[in-house]
Amino acid sequence: MEPPYRYVSWEGLKDYPGETSRIYSGPLGCENFAFIINRQLPGDSGVMHAHDEAEEVYVLLSGQASFVTEDESVPMVPHDAVRVPKGVQHTTRNSSDEDAMWLVIGAPADEFIAWDPIAYGPPQD
Repeated sequence: MEPPYRYVSWEGLKDYPGETSRIYSGPLGCENFAFIINRQLPGDSGVMHAHDEAEEVYVLLSGQASFVTEDESVPMVPHDAVRVPKGVQHTTRNSSDEDAMWLVIGAPADEFIAWDPIAYGPPQD
């Protein structure tokens, strides 16, 4: 009998092409939200972007980094979180000399699945 849950591990996932992010929501079969864990290397910045429909939550799991909008930069330490409404331009920046690990959650999942149905969509069993 199949268990009523899905399991994936950090080691079992691959970095998204060209990035240091691993997408968990697709392999786990999440239907209502998308989420990734992003390993941001020292000196790296993300791409400034906004979402048409999705809101996001960024939680800094480890390291020191900043959440950045067009108007400000918010220094963050582990376990700090920011909620970003749809339509707000944002990114992250790691100005420290150590990796920063981010948990990023977005909902609804439709916008992420439309962007990359293989990575964010249902598992390809």
